[in-house]
Amino acid sequence: MNKRISGQLAVAFVCMILGLMLATQFKNVQKVGGNVSLQRTQELTREVQKLKQENEKMSNQIREYDQKIWEYENAAKGEGNLSQAIYDELDRMRMLAGVVDLEGPGVVVTVNTFLTTPQGQLISNVNYEDLLKLVNELNAAGAEAISINDERIISTTEIRNAGDYIVINTNRHSVPFEIKAIGNPDTLEAALKLLGGVSDELSQVLDINIRRENKLYIPKYEKLIEFDYAKPVQDK
Repeated sequence: MNKRISGQLAVAFVCMILGLMLATQFKNVQKVGGNVSLQRTQELTREVQKLKQENEKMSNQIREYDQKIWEYENAAKGEGNLSQAIYDELDRMRMLAGVVDLEGPGVVVTVNTFLTTPQGQLISNVNYEDLLKLVNELNAAGAEAISINDERIISTTEIRNAGDYIVINTNRHSVPFEIKAIGNPDTLEAALKLLGGVSDELSQVLDINIRRENKLYIPKYEKLIEFDYAKPVQDK
C-alpha cells in the first residue's frame, strides 16, 4: 500500500511540475505576443501619421500650383490676342487633364444591386468590370468628362476590386454607384440604351437607371499628378 501511495504521490508531483512549467511558458508567450502586437500598432500609427503628412504636403502643393496658374492666366489676359489664344489653349488642356471643375448637359447612370440580406441591407454584386464597361461605352459615345461617385475619371484613374469595395482614385466606394457624363445627352443615352448593349446586358443582374440632365456638375481631380519617369520628347 505504501508503495502504491508513494507512486501516486510521485505522479502527482510530476504533474504539478509540468503544470507549473506549462503555465510559465504560456505567460511568456502571452507577454511576447502582447509586445509584438503593441509594436505593430505603433508602426501602423506612425505609417498613418506619415501618410497624413504626405497628403497635407500634396494638398499644399496643389494650392500653390493653382495660385501660380491663376497668376499666369491673369497676366496673360492683358497681352492681346496671342496671349488670349494661349490662355484658351491652356484652359482646354486643363479640361482634358481633369484638373478643373466642369458643368454641362449629359446623363447620369445609377448602378445598384437587387440583392439584400434578410435584414434588408444591400449586398453588392457590382464588379469593377461593370463600371469599366459603362465608362468605356460613354467614352466611345463622345463623353467629354466622366465621374463615378464624384471621383473624376482621368488617364491615371484606377477602378479595381478591393474586398467588398471598389477603389477609384485610391478611395473606397460601395453601392450605389453614380456615373455622371457630360456630353450630348441624345448620343450618350442612345449608346447606353442600345438593345443588346452594355446597359442591356448589365440590367440582367444589376439595377441600372439612366436619366438625362440639362446641367451636370463634375468636380476636378483633387490629387497631385506627378511624372517621375516619363519625359517630353525633345525635337530632333
